[in-house]
Amino acid sequence: MNSKQLQQIKMAWLAAEEAGDMQTKLALLRDHPDLQEALIDFAAAYHITSPAGAEPEILPLSRRAMQSALQRVFEPQQVAVTASNLRELRAQRGLSLVETARGLRLGVDVWKKFEDGLIELASLGERQLGRLASFFQITGEQFGTLLNGSQPAFTLNRRQTAEAARREQQGPARQSFAEALEKSTMAPEDKQAWLEE
Repeated sequence: MNSKQLQQIKMAWLAAEEAGDMQTKLALLRDHPDLQEALIDFAAAYHITSPAGAEPEILPLSRRAMQSALQRVFEPQQVAVTASNLRELRAQRGLSLVETARGLRLGVDVWKKFEDGLIELASLGERQLGRLASFFQITGEQFGTLLNGSQPAFTLNRRQTAEAARREQQGPARQSFAEALEKSTMAPEDKQAWLEE
């Protein structure tokens, strides 16, 4: 079943929910056994986000579970990528360095390492890669390609010696995502949230 049909079924479920029609909701589940899991996730997300089910304070674990459920229900629409690296992608989305880091709950220093291609793609877990990619509404594979295409922005310093210029051209050493988080000045709870992914 395509996503348009699934969206129509979700809308029918919402109409039945608003009307208080339990029979129609059950019929939708019964008539579409291949979509039961998606409909159950949708219903759970609806009830979690409804004002009656709102909690005054949501624990971080509950917040991540809710975000995961909502992502499964409302799959992000993928946007075509014309950028060749992460810096260009950020610019195309109209985001500043700080806005991007804040939106991802990363330190500016860590996001800068991504843009400079200093984070090893292999050090990212599947969920970490998915979280980074979904922020930009692209696939994990596209994010990986852009990360591999990212390089530090070199500046020309005419006063440096030839030896210093050779050392600088080699560039800084690449590091794992965990190492970048460890060296960052990010809040400990943000670091932990990324490491748990």
